[in-house]
Amino acid sequence: MVGEIHLARIDFTDGSAAKVRPVLLLKPNSFNDVLYLPLTSNLLTKGIHIDTNSLKEGNLPKTSVVVYEKPGVIATGLLLRKIGTLQNIIYEKIISELIAFLKS
Repeated sequence: MVGEIHLARIDFTDGSAAKVRPVLLLKPNSFNDVLYLPLTSNLLTKGIHIDTNSLKEGNLPKTSVVVYEKPGVIATGLLLRKIGTLQNIIYEKIISELIAFLKS
């Protein structure tokens, strides 16, 4: 599960609606939830750029940005399907950026 990219039903932060979006799974917890980072295809967004070459398995339809400044938690039941799994070196880079962001 860790390092996988899934499509998930994500609620907007204001609670007004939900949308199916890709997310990078970081760590499951004991509440049947998982910590995640959202992906966006808006390449101007601050974050780490990834594409299909960043995956060790699967296919990413569009070059995307992993938004490490917006972590969230989602119930595993809202994960719809797996898209792929990141290469370990790319995953570690994202985790390093997340840690640096949290420390700043």
